[in-house]
This record gives sequence, structure tokens and C-alpha cells, in this order.
Amino acid sequence: MTEIETRLFRYFVGLAEEQHFGRAAMNLGISAPTLTQQIKKLEEQLGAKLVQRRGNTHVELTEAGLRVLDRARNVLREAKEAVAVARQAARGEVGRLEVGFMPSVVWSGLVQKFVREFREENPGIEIFLHMLNVTDQYSALTQQDIDCGFVRTPHAYPPQISGIDVFRQEMVLALPKQHRLAAHKHVDPAELKDEIFVNPPTVFELAYWDATQAIASLGNFVPKVDKRTDNMIMSLTYVAAGFGIAIVAKSMAQIGIPNVVFRDFTPSTAPISTVAFIYRSSCSSPATRLLVSFMRRFGGKVYFGDAAQPALLRAAGIAHARVLVLATSHLDSAL
Repeated sequence: MTEIETRLFRYFVGLAEEQHFGRAAMNLGISAPTLTQQIKKLEEQLGAKLVQRRGNTHVELTEAGLRVLDRARNVLREAKEAVAVARQAARGEVGRLEVGFMPSVVWSGLVQKFVREFREENPGIEIFLHMLNVTDQYSALTQQDIDCGFVRTPHAYPPQISGIDVFRQEMVLALPKQHRLAAHKHVDPAELKDEIFVNPPTVFELAYWDATQAIASLGNFVPKVDKRTDNMIMSLTYVAAGFGIAIVAKSMAQIGIPNVVFRDFTPSTAPISTVAFIYRSSCSSPATRLLVSFMRRFGGKVYFGDAAQPALLRAAGIAHARVLVLATSHLDSAL
């Protein structure tokens, strides 16, 4: 069967609604003879008479015409919707996004805030969330298994990946509830010189080792690490069992592990943890570009739990970037 152009249906619907060749032609922006020719063409392609003339210009629909009219309107409506959807997709207003995140992003409220607000502005975009450690996020992003993610800000991004800092928070001290310092509201770094630290393994630990080293430098001691764990939940489990203390992001206090308490460091001494939104530098997906544009709104006004204190940087003798930006692309399930 010959494929029928949608414009022929548009002409037919226009004529059916006016039941007058002259008025219908004027509304359609064509001449009456042209409209007559197009209706005849449609009738030939359908093999049925659609209209019956009443006088020179007036018409009425035949039984076949009445049956075709509703379907013609449906065709035109679907064609219009298809065009609208295509244009929305080109602008990124509809589509699908795969978003990676590390667990601490949930505890700090970032997924709830950014994803919820983006969905409110762009209800036509489906979002699927994937909890992944940092290393897996970079791998999934490179392999195009996810479109973007939330990770600790690295010292340098891997090739073809860009990022926007969107959140900063202070690091805090996690210690057993029975610990001598648990009764303190703030902990001075110098009081930790004889303590045993629980840290992630070396391949994961740069962010937290920077934090531990910064505190140790302020307290003028060399930190002693007894246990190394695969993730921060294990670190806090060791802390709960009394094996040592750990320096963690403040949002980790949301977990509520029994027998673990969290204490702030004395003012001006707390290291800072930074979270970045990452994406492929050459992303071609309109929906991804729309999300990147959305996240850039927050790039200049990074959310910050407590004010950063430069005294930590001066006292610890550590480069600003190494303390303020605590994570690397190797830090994964330690978060």
C-alpha cells in the first residue's frame, strides 16, 4: 500500500471541519483547486470516496470519510507529538540519565537535593541511580555505562573527564563511646599523639591520609596506623570495637553505628572534604548537557557545612590543594 503523507490528512481534516472548499483552502494557505486535487489524491490512495459535493463548494463526508476522519486526526496528533518529543530530546528535555554516586553523597544529602531539583525542572528525563565506589564510577563513565557521577574531588581528573566541585564539609573524629576524649565537645590534635588510627588501605587512603597527616602535623606527632580496611563502614566497625580512632567526613555521623561517637576538631584545625560532580568532557547526550548546565549553577557557590579555616594549612605545612581537595581517583569504597 502507498504510504500516505501526513499533509494529505491535514488537508482532509481541514476540509471536513469547514465542509467548504473555499474556507478550508484559505485556512490551509492553499488555493481551492489545489485542495481539490489533494483530496482526490488521498481518495485514490485510500481507494474510497471521502467527500460528497453539495453545490460548487460545499461538501459533506461519506460514510468512509466519517470513519477516516477520527483516524486522520489521530495521525496528525501523533505526528505533532513526535515532532515535539524529538525537539525536546534535542534540547535535553526528555531522555534517560544514568547517575553514579558514592554512599557518603546520600548521607550528606547531595543526591536528594540535586537530583530532586533537577527532576522537578525536567520531569521528562528519566534518572536511574547507581551506588558505585569512586574507581568504579570513573570506569563506568569511561565505558559510557553511566553519564555522570558524584565522587571525592581528585587532585587531577583522568583524561576525558571533567568535574565541578559542588559540596564541602569538615572532617570529624570518630572514636569509641568509652574513649577518654568522647566527653569533649572539641578535640585538640595534640591530644591524639598516642592514639591508634584506623585507615583505609593505601590504595584508597590518600584523602584520609591527608586528613590524618594534617591533624598529626598540628599535634606534632607521627600517626600510628594499626588497622586498614576496605571501606569506611569497616573502619567505623573497628572504631566501635575499640581498635582505634578514624578521621571521616562529617556526613558519616548520619550512619548511627552503635558505640561510635563523632567529635569536631578544635576550631581552625578540621580538614575539609570536597565532593565533585563528574562527567565526560565530550558528552554528546542532550540530557547530560542539560544536567551539566544545571550543576554549574552550584559550581560557584559550593555547599559548605562549616567555614574552612586556613590555619590548618599553615600549621600543618601541607599544600592548600592537598588538604582542601582530599580525594583522588583511587579513593573508592573508603567512602
